[in-house]
Amino acid sequence: MDFTYTVGLWHSFRQPELVMFGLGGEDMQHWLNTCVEHCVEHGWPGEEVPFTGVIEGVPTQLRVVHRDWHDPLFGTAHRFYGVDVPFRQVVWPDKDGRWPWDDAATTGCRTRQARAWLPVSEHPAGGWRLVGQLEPGFPFASGPDVWALTTRSVLNGVAPTWVLNESGCFDVLDSRGYDADDLCLAYLGDLVLRHPDLLARADLDEGSAAGAANDWKSERPGADALRRSEEAWQVAVP
Repeated sequence: MDFTYTVGLWHSFRQPELVMFGLGGEDMQHWLNTCVEHCVEHGWPGEEVPFTGVIEGVPTQLRVVHRDWHDPLFGTAHRFYGVDVPFRQVVWPDKDGRWPWDDAATTGCRTRQARAWLPVSEHPAGGWRLVGQLEPGFPFASGPDVWALTTRSVLNGVAPTWVLNESGCFDVLDSRGYDADDLCLAYLGDLVLRHPDLLARADLDEGSAAGAANDWKSERPGADALRRSEEAWQVAVP
C-alpha cells in the first residue's frame, strides 16, 4: 500500500508535515508539493475543511494524524528531526465526492487510504491496521500488508507446515500443500498474528522453502512446486 509524506514543513513553516495515502507514489509527491504551495500562498485550511487547489477538480481536506501512526510510518522524518513532529493527512474523496468515512464511498476510497486520524486499535481491519500494529520492525522482507498464499484452514488455526519465499511473495500452507481445496490470499501480517511461530521463517531467503517435515531446514523448491505455486496465485482470492 502506497503512502508519501513531506519532510521539512515543520522546519520551514512550523506547520505539521503532510502525508497522503493510496494513490500513485509520483502523483502523491506532486500533489503534496502542490498542497504546500497552495497553503503557503492562500493560508493553511482548518482541520476537516474541504478545499480545492491540490488535485484538479477534486476537493481535499486535512485531518490530524494520531500519534499511534508516527513510529510505524514516519521513520525518515524522525531521523531528520531527531524528535517527534506533528502530521496531517491529506484526505481525498471518491469520484462522486464521498469521503472515506462514508459507507457509500467506493471501496478503493475507503480502503486504500489509512484512516490515520484514528488510533490504530480503532482502525478498520485490513492492511493499514496491520502496518500500524506490526511496524516498525516487521522482520519479513515483505511488509505486513502484502498478500500471502495460504488456506482458510490456516486462517482458522491449522498450523502451517510449509513456507515458500519466491521473490518476496510467501506461500504459507498446511500439510495438504497445493492440493488444498481452500487456497486463498491473506495478509502476511495477519498470518503472523495468528501463527507467531512464523516469525522464525522471516529469514528464509528468496527462492527457498522450508517445511516441518524437514525440521524447517531451508531448501530449494522443485520446479513442480514453483509451477503449482504460480498457478495457485493466479486463481486464489482473499
